[in-house]
Amino acid sequence: MNEDDIKNNPISYEKLTDIGVELVSELGSISMTVKDFMKLKKGSVINLEKPAGESIELYINKKIVGKGEVIVFEENLAVRINEILDSDTLIQYFKKEELW
Repeated sequence: MNEDDIKNNPISYEKLTDIGVELVSELGSISMTVKDFMKLKKGSVINLEKPAGESIELYINKKIVGKGEVIVFEENLAVRINEILDSDTLIQYFKKEELW
């Protein structure tokens, strides 16, 4: 299907809302050698080189969909959403995912 087919044959949004997705929040990442990794032990600290309080990214299907911040909620770590794509943009993204 090409872009014109998508525009001329819209898919019901209701079908899209039941699609399962994996939401990933990325606190940070760092590159290290296997040698350095093998030196890690219980109690080691890995510096993610990201300042405390900095926002984290939210991903669905490896595409950034928003930003948030890590908080403590009922004794668990959680993410408070600060920015998120609007629903029309998300639906268009998932519509293309389902068709391709």
